[in-house]
Amino acid sequence: MRRREFVRQGLLAGSVPPLLVHEAVGAARDGGRSFQVIDAHGHAGHGEALAAPWSTFNDPEDILRHAEEAGIDTTIIFPIENPTYRKANEEIARIVGKYPGKFIGFAKHDPIAEAGKIERLLTREVRELGLKGLKLHKPPTREMLDVVAELRIPVLFHPPRVADFHMIASAYPRINFIMAHLGSFSSQNWSEHLAAIDVARRYPNVYLETSSVILWRYLELAAREIPDKLIFGSDGPDGDSRVEIHKIRLLKLPDDVRRKVLGDTVRKILPA
Repeated sequence: MRRREFVRQGLLAGSVPPLLVHEAVGAARDGGRSFQVIDAHGHAGHGEALAAPWSTFNDPEDILRHAEEAGIDTTIIFPIENPTYRKANEEIARIVGKYPGKFIGFAKHDPIAEAGKIERLLTREVRELGLKGLKLHKPPTREMLDVVAELRIPVLFHPPRVADFHMIASAYPRINFIMAHLGSFSSQNWSEHLAAIDVARRYPNVYLETSSVILWRYLELAAREIPDKLIFGSDGPDGDSRVEIHKIRLLKLPDDVRRKVLGDTVRKILPA
């Protein structure tokens, strides 16, 4: 067996030594079926928040370098912090076009600052610019969710509270929601992890994304109880995809579940 093929199979089996990760190849073949590794959480482009280095510019080249070393084929990217997002979303579309096959673009919008404009903006960004989803930090408004439902795109939502998901998931069952960070960035509130697992179990249209989970037991619990609802993400480039994908390997998931977590599940909820 050639060295690259050995490393590729090891990535899927959860047994690659860390020093060999940079040689891993994300796309694998199992029983003749192609398997694509997708990172569902990446930030790219310029921002105007000026609060921290990661809020001014996230270089897509950094994401690509980490992805190559981690064996990730494609990364979902969206803008970093801006007061409004028309120009930032256009930048994301340009980055996607510059690196064919390496990125999938999501739009981002502020439901308050851009109220009354979101239907027009998001429709153009999806239908003309080719963006495939929406990223949110603030709870979405009905204006926003109505157009998302019409466009049939998923929403990656970093909620202020996990409880925010109950109303939107039940009111909009045709929208697929991905809850970032297993409900709590850097495990700041362990009970939110438990609440997130419960929400994902309760609603067929809610999935959990794995990035920046510090308290390991809750990632293990989610993988054990709702493996079909778990989606790999890194929160890159400052959340390092090389580290985050190693967490998935350490879960020692069965091969079919690992393929779902590392790409199959998110791919099935993305628009064609």
